[in-house]
Amino acid sequence: MDTTPVETVLLDRTLDIVVLLDESGRFRYANSAVERVLGYAPDDVLGRDALSLVHPDDRPRVSSVFTRLVDAAPRDADARALSPTEFRYRAADGSWVWLAAQMSTEPALGSDEYVVTCRDVSPRREAEAEQRRTHQRFLTITEHTNDVLWMFSGDYSEVLFINSAYETVWGRSVDDLRADPTDFINGVHPADRDRVHETMARLSDGESVDLEYRVDATNSYRTWVWVQGYPLVDDDGSVSAVVGFARDVTDRRERERQLLVMDRLLRHNLRNEMNLILGHAEQARSNGGEAVEADVARIVRAGEHLLRTVDKERDVVGLLTNDPDPVVVDLVAVTTDICGRVRERYPEATIEVSLPETVDVRAVPKLSLAIYELLTNAVEHADVDDPTVTLTVRVDHEDDGDGESVVGSDDGVADSDDDGAGGTSDARTVTLSVADECPPIPIQEIRVLRGERDVRSVYHGSGLGLWLVYWAVDRSGGDLAFGSGTRGNTVSVTLDAA
Repeated sequence: MDTTPVETVLLDRTLDIVVLLDESGRFRYANSAVERVLGYAPDDVLGRDALSLVHPDDRPRVSSVFTRLVDAAPRDADARALSPTEFRYRAADGSWVWLAAQMSTEPALGSDEYVVTCRDVSPRREAEAEQRRTHQRFLTITEHTNDVLWMFSGDYSEVLFINSAYETVWGRSVDDLRADPTDFINGVHPADRDRVHETMARLSDGESVDLEYRVDATNSYRTWVWVQGYPLVDDDGSVSAVVGFARDVTDRRERERQLLVMDRLLRHNLRNEMNLILGHAEQARSNGGEAVEADVARIVRAGEHLLRTVDKERDVVGLLTNDPDPVVVDLVAVTTDICGRVRERYPEATIEVSLPETVDVRAVPKLSLAIYELLTNAVEHADVDDPTVTLTVRVDHEDDGDGESVVGSDDGVADSDDDGAGGTSDARTVTLSVADECPPIPIQEIRVLRGERDVRSVYHGSGLGLWLVYWAVDRSGGDLAFGSGTRGNTVSVTLDAA
């Protein structure tokens, strides 16, 4: 193609590839964009079959488009420009470049010359492919979860997403839900529907929600679901969509119910029977004289121990079923109060305390039960009549060294020269340690707490005390460590500073 210097400059400055092909598909002209995009010098492609560089999988389609153009022009004016087509084209380095090509013919050109302009669309194609891969991964994940994942428009007029777990949990059809986005309400227990409607309104108004209710009429609404929902808010403050999940928590609800039933039975029946036993034991001691004094004393001690166990069981049930979130706890105030109560209950014991002036931690409100349990255990199980128990609170600051981790250790707790003084403005963690003069805590109990030994094993443990401590610390997001030394045991509770 003959071009003027100006035309050549203009064609070479365009970002798109511009070529002329003859009716057999060979290059007659190529601008410099061929080199920028594909790496070929324009002169090197002249006379070469353009279709031979098209990807084999795309070549039949591209060849068909070009043949239609050749066959139609110039008789059919509508065929002078065909719709763009996209295909892969081999670059000089052997890679494949995605091109979007517009093929056309112009009356001003020769009857056997055809204009093809091509734009590199590889970035868009790669982005689309990555989007498809991401979407497929997302679908794979959502179809392999038991949770119902959902997204509705802000007014619940359209289902934007729902996975197949909905049919299993709700006992209703996804197709019916898509046809009527509020159909899921028909699967909610009638007694819970008003509460669900109220929650839907709050969610549409931009408030996050969290609730539990019963679903699935096909099993008489015996399925309990835990639902959390979140609004998607536009820049203008309007709620464009609501998204969330529903999880089948039937097993957990049933376990909680069973736990509460057993708790009620234990507390009511065992306490009544033990009070009766203790009452008769006291009468026997009064009437039996010295001959039965020792035996009756053992009965009384055993009965009192069982009653304390019932009290601990009640505390454990409350801790496990209420499942409160951690809050800010003034550890110094709580510990000081507990130490006072223990000194009053056990005047023969010495409670040594090393506390900072103030320190706040994140923990469940019932953390105080765990601290009280650690101190009373340290007194009651001591090898001496007048035991000494040492309680220390250490604040670990951001600039402290890493130190030795003692979580799950059978050895001694790492020593520290820090006396615990100071605030917590830059604190990272706070460790409360209780050192006693008791026999070593059985390693079997520690292994059970760590999950290294089956709780159903032959070993029965010594009671609920350590479990109460473990669950209070676990619910607080803390760590529990055990150590032993020449005096006795050291139990350490590490919590996040608030």
